[in-house]
Amino acid sequence: MDEQTLATLNEALAEVMNRFRNFFIGPGVNMREENVPFRHRDDFHAPLVTVMGHTYGVRLITESDVEGKKKKKKSKKEKIGVEVSVNVYSNEFQIERFKKRLKDEYNPQKIEKTIVNFMSPRDEIYAKDKGPLFFSEFFTYDLDNDLIIFQKKKKTASKITGMLIDTILAMRYWIRPEHLDTLTQDPKLFSSAVYLYCLRIFTIAYRKSLTLQERRLIMQRSSR
Repeated sequence: MDEQTLATLNEALAEVMNRFRNFFIGPGVNMREENVPFRHRDDFHAPLVTVMGHTYGVRLITESDVEGKKKKKKSKKEKIGVEVSVNVYSNEFQIERFKKRLKDEYNPQKIEKTIVNFMSPRDEIYAKDKGPLFFSEFFTYDLDNDLIIFQKKKKTASKITGMLIDTILAMRYWIRPEHLDTLTQDPKLFSSAVYLYCLRIFTIAYRKSLTLQERRLIMQRSSR
């Protein structure tokens, strides 16, 4: 990935997370700004956002970033994708339950309703001719390979768990090669597509996959 493409797409992801936070502190939800803080990590260009006890993030990835995959020959273009992630705080969390929920949320009829629910006037202009599912055309994923859960060491103990290890749930969305130039030339379109098709549906599936007991536990710990 050349430096210009990297910079352009990273700035678009920063806009995604600003938009995500603004949804919660803006009209309709009206949460206090201090209750929806930005977080900053060295391996994320865009800020992470913590809301209702969960910290969400988006970042660019390439095939060579994916553990266990060898870097492709230079003659071949390496795939570029977006990784959406969230910190998992419950020991009872089941990735298979989330996987089923995410698959259900990506039912075409549900996708359309979700996208329409979160669309802005700018998004509506993009979708004017092809409809809300237009934003799904830019990405591909494989639930069996692109949905992962892993642990990562922390420099300071987690406020929620008190541990020096984070458990992170992540989903990788690969940009279709034929659309990369289009999204680079129009980063606002890239931002809209990531926000509506990747981040929003991921967060809905995650919240729905938690049991009531898990939600209560996270809220209790995060309020300390």
